Amino acid sequence: MLLLCLAVPADAAELQRLDARQPPPLRLADATGRQHELAQYRGKVVLINFWATWCAPCREEMPSLDRLQKRLAKRPFVLLTVDVGEDEARVQRFLDSLGLRFGVLYDRDGATARAWRARMLPASFVLDAEGRMRYQLYGATEWDAGKAFDAIAALLPSRGLESTAGAASTGTSVLLDHSSNSWNSYARQPG
Repeated sequence: MLLLCLAVPADAAELQRLDARQPPPLRLADATGRQHELAQYRGKVVLINFWATWCAPCREEMPSLDRLQKRLAKRPFVLLTVDVGEDEARVQRFLDSLGLRFGVLYDRDGATARAWRARMLPASFVLDAEGRMRYQLYGATEWDAGKAFDAIAALLPSRGLESTAGAASTGTSVLLDHSSNSWNSYARQPG
C-alpha cells in the first residue's frame, strides 16, 4: 500500500457537509478488547477520527482532539479515534508522550478505514445524534475551535456553546492507497 504525505493550503482542509446519510458499519475493539459499535452511541454526536502515529498531520491534531473531548465532557458527545494498522504498545507510547488520555480503537488490517473510504490520514467523520453522517474532513484541523467546533456544537441536542469561528485548519493530510491490504509505506516517519 502506498502512503504519501501531502501538504495542502490551510483553507483546503475544511469540513465537508454531507446529506445525513447512513454510515458504514464500525465494530472495533479498544486496548482492553471491548468492542465498540456505532449503535452504542445513539443519542450522541460522534466524531470518528482515523489516524496513525507516523502521520505528521495526525500528530499535529491530536492535542486539539483531546481538548475537544475535555471541553464537551458533560455533553452528549463521543470521540472515537481509530488507529490504522499499528500495535497497541506503539500507540500507547505515543499517547503517553503527549499526555493524551482519550481511548483508541484499533483497525489492525485497515478494513474499517477502507469501508469508510478514509483515503487520507487523518480522515474524520461527524455523526449526528441519530447516527447519520453529517460532515467529513480529510486532513488535520483544530477540533476545539473555529468552524470544526461550531459544526459539532450545532449538532448537539442542546445548544448554548460559544462560537469559535475563525480558527484555521492545519491543512495537511496523508494520502492512502487501498490497493493492497498492507499499511506499510515508504512515506512512514519514525515515531
